[in-house]
Amino acid sequence: MRVADAGRGIPAADVARLFTPFFTTKEKGTGLGLAFAREIVADHGSMLSVDSEPGRGTTFAFELPRARREAA
Repeated sequence: MRVADAGRGIPAADVARLFTPFFTTKEKGTGLGLAFAREIVADHGSMLSVDSEPGRGTTFAFELPRARREAA
């Protein structure tokens, strides 16, 4: 799954801290959304990644493994 935009991008200093609990650049944000998202994806055996370039946009990506079928 990839989610991308062509927005203003994220400065490199902020990208390095995006998944840190309580880090936010918003006045009314808690800074927990991306930290929780990364933990949920990790609990399913994958990684949540971000690629951003100021002035060009941002892409978040992750893969989840297929569910295993139970033997009947």
